[in-house]
Amino acid sequence: MAQQHHDDLGQATGGLQTPVRNHYFYGKLLDTRHFTLEQDYFNGKRWLLNRLVTGFGVVCGLDLALTDERDQIYLQPGLAIDKWGREIIVPAPSKPIRLERLPDAPEGEEEWIYLCLAYHECESDPAPMLTAECNEAGPCAADTIRERYKILVRPGRVPEPPHECSLHNILTSQGIRFEELARWVTRGCDSPPADPCIPLGDIFIPENGICHSEDIHTENRPIVYSNDLLYELILALAGELMHSRRGK
Repeated sequence: MAQQHHDDLGQATGGLQTPVRNHYFYGKLLDTRHFTLEQDYFNGKRWLLNRLVTGFGVVCGLDLALTDERDQIYLQPGLAIDKWGREIIVPAPSKPIRLERLPDAPEGEEEWIYLCLAYHECESDPAPMLTAECNEAGPCAADTIRERYKILVRPGRVPEPPHECSLHNILTSQGIRFEELARWVTRGCDSPPADPCIPLGDIFIPENGICHSEDIHTENRPIVYSNDLLYELILALAGELMHSRRGK
């Protein structure tokens, strides 16, 4: 599993490392290292399953909406999984972001920007560290870590996702060729990318900075294929199959 924490997660080959967890015994001294190890063990396993089993992208929500003045945009509530497997929760509409051309945009791309959703942690709720001498004020440390998010503005457009199937010759008149599935799985585990950010959509910026709804494009954002979404796809395919059979 991936035991590295945060920015170190993508450094191991394939992002994989054998898990390490606490071994408890009577009389064991528990300190910050052991409690951190406990959290990293469960977080690392969850993030690994998210990354390699569930997949990355938008799970639900996270629409991009213009303010009434149409010169700012904000993010609607929703959930995403970044490319390192970490959950990003946006519980309420974000603060508006002013729409303007970026001064350092590449030539020919200055009219387009795209928004990217990034995982972000904040230390909060300071509490006293009970290590001071008698009658002396001790130092403080963050009591909690809040898992929050950042919205990054980048020049250019969101790359179009691939639409071609990578499983060639998988279907035959006799059914599915299992050996092709096994070959596809055996190819190895994908390594975590250097940039785990999830692109949400690109926006055309007119010269006057006033945008319209048709200037916002979210069709190329990566999405997570949840069980509900896969079920809807199966129903759609089944409906198309029934329709084609009736037409013959």
